Amino acid sequence: MSTIIGDSHIPMTSAVGSESSLMERPHIHRRISWPAIFGAVILVIAIQVLLSLLGAGIGLGTVNTNAGNTPGVAVLGIGAGVWWIISSFIALLVGGYVAGWLAGIETRRDGALHGLVAWGIATLLSFWLLTSAIGGIVGGGFSMLRNVSSATGKGISEAVTPLAQGAGLSPDSLQQTTQAYLQPTDADPTTMSREDAQKAVATNLATYAKGGADAGPARERIIDIMAAQMKISRDEASARFERAQAKFDEARARAVQAAKNAADESASVASKTSFAVFGVMLLGAVAAALGGSMANQGQMMFVRRRRTTARPA
Repeated sequence: MSTIIGDSHIPMTSAVGSESSLMERPHIHRRISWPAIFGAVILVIAIQVLLSLLGAGIGLGTVNTNAGNTPGVAVLGIGAGVWWIISSFIALLVGGYVAGWLAGIETRRDGALHGLVAWGIATLLSFWLLTSAIGGIVGGGFSMLRNVSSATGKGISEAVTPLAQGAGLSPDSLQQTTQAYLQPTDADPTTMSREDAQKAVATNLATYAKGGADAGPARERIIDIMAAQMKISRDEASARFERAQAKFDEARARAVQAAKNAADESASVASKTSFAVFGVMLLGAVAAALGGSMANQGQMMFVRRRRTTARPA
């Protein structure tokens, strides 16, 4: 008996023997299959979007302001974070499996590497999408990281403002210093108007805050103006200046300390966020490698079944 293969007649025993010998030969393939990897990346993004929409639907479904049982912001944030981790793990596990399977990988190491490459491309693509106009669709979970990062930058920026103001570099002080250039240098405090006296005090306060050789004369000038304008003795004006200066120094110290605390807190939040994102990304890499390795096991079982069915009875 013979069977027809193509246009030639080959004996059945010869055909079966040839098929068996071909299956028993070592599988030869290219070490990397880019079509399989890109197909897996597309699947990862699609599954991530699908699960993100599902999580958003479940989370928004718990909001019921009329009943008064709406979860708090902290609860919703924790739930969104946990769901993001779970959905990422599932998407990358499936993507790694698909990358290894479509590549026809029969080596466990190559399958895991295909999964890791798919994970790397999917991660870079996700970050790119988050910075583009369609980032809000994909970035259900990554938006938390973006908000924390922007809050960190805002906190550090706000921390710089009290420091600059405490050093006498605020816009108001600069404007007052500019106005002082147009005033007479040694005006008589008794003949100065109230507005001119205020400008002169502000100018000398800026000079006094800078310190140096001009700080002493600036202090004496302020005391003279206070005594003349308030019609009090010079000793009393000096005492009032010292009390006001002590309160100012105390307020400046509190502002500087508050700025330092805000900067430390922002840095701490940024550090914890970085570690959390690192852990989630590492977990995603493990999921993708595991999926590629599982595809290897599936390929081996598939080949064994083919060999078993192809053997003659």
